[in-house]
Amino acid sequence: MSDNTDSDRDEYVGEYDKLVRDDIPSVVREDGNKPVTRRVDGDEYERYLAAKLVEEATEYAAALGDDNDTEADDEDPISELADVHAVLDAIVAASDHSTEAVAARVREKASDRGGFADGVVLERIVAGDDD
Repeated sequence: MSDNTDSDRDEYVGEYDKLVRDDIPSVVREDGNKPVTRRVDGDEYERYLAAKLVEEATEYAAALGDDNDTEADDEDPISELADVHAVLDAIVAASDHSTEAVAARVREKASDRGGFADGVVLERIVAGDDD
């Protein structure tokens, strides 16, 4: 009979390698599990934030009913939209740009090309005039 080490006794729950909310390690501990975490910063943090934005946007789309294969099916759209917003806030905070600078660029782009309020979907472009 061999001696069991802590790692032998630990039941493997899952591999994630994703950015999580700051209090998630505490929640994991409260559930009786041990989180294995590390902190990232700089460019690596921004890459993880970008991946998190894609994840949260995908969950938002799933909550709208576009994709029934994600775990977000039980979530409501406003909750998922709040997650997208939180990640965007973190991205702006981690960048070299102020919230005001980002807002100014949003207005500039809207002035140049419009916004998204009208729901215009470009299906194709054909050669020639509109006539």
